[in-house]
Amino acid sequence: MKPEHVYVGRNEIVALIVGLITGSLYTWLNLPIPAPPVLGGIMAIIFTYIGYLIVQVIRKAVVFGPPKE
Repeated sequence: MKPEHVYVGRNEIVALIVGLITGSLYTWLNLPIPAPPVLGGIMAIIFTYIGYLIVQVIRKAVVFGPPKE
């Protein structure tokens, strides 16, 4: 099994920009935000992913950084 590579690349930067624009637009138009409206909900999502990464690192199924060509 080849390890999965985890790094911040173009897709992550685009997702950040789209998220910022979406959140700003929804707030400006007074619409309900399409995400958990409390910090606890957002932290739960983030730490669920971090927990997944920790287990994958222990299993040696994840490598941090871009794939070496």
